[in-house]
Amino acid sequence: MRRLAEADASNAGCQRDLSVSQGKMGDVLRDQGDLAGALAAYGKSLEVIRRLAEADPSNAGWQLELSVSQEKMGDVLREQGDLGGALAAYGKSLELRRRLAEADPSNAGWQRDLSLILMRMAESHGRHGDRTQALRLAEESLVIAERLAAHDRSNAIWQNDVAVSRALVARLRG
Repeated sequence: MRRLAEADASNAGCQRDLSVSQGKMGDVLRDQGDLAGALAAYGKSLEVIRRLAEADPSNAGWQLELSVSQEKMGDVLREQGDLGGALAAYGKSLELRRRLAEADPSNAGWQRDLSLILMRMAESHGRHGDRTQALRLAEESLVIAERLAAHDRSNAIWQNDVAVSRALVARLRG
């Protein structure tokens, strides 16, 4: 992938494939417990997808992939104990996901993605000792999860999201 992307730097498809490959490498390294290696691989993936997303801000797919890359960086930073770094990465992901969700409120996938990053941020703020901010974010996540679950009561994933969100809100209130 790297050779193809380097051979044709203007080919967005090759660049995206490189970003995906780097992200998958980060996933493997993270699964193996190599958090520093995972962070480096995710960083390379992030660089490539950021260039694509900045070159075409109207491409919702690239905006979403950029958000996912930021989230993965945040996950590893959190695992390394860098809650401040994790919150910064999650904040960038949240900004992108909020923009996507607001642009298309009928897109249930984007609504759920927004709810999930809000929960990650809430959990991180809670660990960081900011219960007020954590509770605000958790409650916002719960509102979205409940709206999705009410729309389709047969969707077990959405019903589970509500249960998880409610448990987080209860824990933060308690």
